[in-house]
Amino acid sequence: MKHIFLLAFSLGLSVSALAQEVVIDTNYYTPPAQRRQVLTPDPDQRYTPYQPNRAQSTGRYHNGPEADNPLFPRLREVQTWYVGAEGGFRSDGSRLTNSFNGLISSATQTKPFWGVLIGYTYRNAWAVETGYSHSPIHLNITIANGQTPLIFDYQNSGSGIPLRLKRRIGSGKKSANGTGFWLTAGVWLIPNGAGPLDDFKLIGYSSRNSGRVRSTDTLRLTNSTTTFNRISGLAELGVDYSVRLASFLELGCYVRKYWGLSDALRSNLLYTVNNKSEQQAVVTANGTGWGVGIALRYIYGRQHEVKNALK
Repeated sequence: MKHIFLLAFSLGLSVSALAQEVVIDTNYYTPPAQRRQVLTPDPDQRYTPYQPNRAQSTGRYHNGPEADNPLFPRLREVQTWYVGAEGGFRSDGSRLTNSFNGLISSATQTKPFWGVLIGYTYRNAWAVETGYSHSPIHLNITIANGQTPLIFDYQNSGSGIPLRLKRRIGSGKKSANGTGFWLTAGVWLIPNGAGPLDDFKLIGYSSRNSGRVRSTDTLRLTNSTTTFNRISGLAELGVDYSVRLASFLELGCYVRKYWGLSDALRSNLLYTVNNKSEQQAVVTANGTGWGVGIALRYIYGRQHEVKNALK
C-alpha cells in the first residue's frame, strides 16, 4: 500500500509540472538597430585622381587637384596631347644676281607671323606637332633714287603647313613634366599661289660729257615678278625652351633657322641705256632666314604610369 501511494504522488507532480504556464523572459532581447546607409556612389561614376585603380587602367586625368593626390608623386607622364598658338617675328632675304653698278639692291625683311598647332608628346622626351602658319615669304627690290629710294615689296600667299619633330635635351627634376630645352627639326609645305604678282617700268635720264659735247642718256628699267613655284618647301632647325605653368598649360619660347628648299618668288629685271646696252638681273626669294617667337600650349589629355609598386 505504501508503494502504491508513492507512485500516485509522483504521477501527480508530473502532471502538475506539465500544466504550469510557460513564461519567456524577453528583457534580454532587443530588435537590431536600423542600418545606416553606408553605400557610396560608384567610384567610376565620380572619378577623381585619388583612385589608383582607374589611374592604372586608363591613366587619364582630366580634372582634380593633382597636388593633393598622394599617388601623384609616383606617377610619370607617358603621353600628352595639346593644342597651341604661337607668334613672333621672322626674317627672310632675297638673292640678287646683278646690282647694275649699285642701282638696285635687295633688303632683308622682318615681319610678324602667327600659327596654330596640334601636338603629341611621348614620355616628355619626344614630341611631334603640325598645324597652320601664316608666315609669308618676301621679295624686296630697292632702287636708288637720291634720298628717297624706290622700294617694291612682294610676298607669296603666306600659308604654310609645318611638320616638326622635337627632342628634349638635358635632364633634371623639373624635366619630368616637360620643362627644359628641346631641339626641333622640321619641314614646311608652302603653297605659294600662281601667276604674276606685279610689273613695273621706270625711265630716267643721265647727262654725260663727251669732249665738248654734253649728251643725255635714256635709262630704262623694267621688272616682272611672278610666283616661281606653285608649291615650295622649307627646312628648319631650332631650340625651344618650355616651362609648365600649370598641369594643363605650357609656355615656350624659341629661335629657329629656316632654309628654303626651292624658290617661291622670282623677279626678272632688264636695264637698258639708249635702247642699246642691255643688262639683266634676277631676284629670287625662297624663305631662308631666322625666326623668334613664343608659344602657348593647352594640354587637353594625358596618360600616366606608376613609377614603382606601392609599398
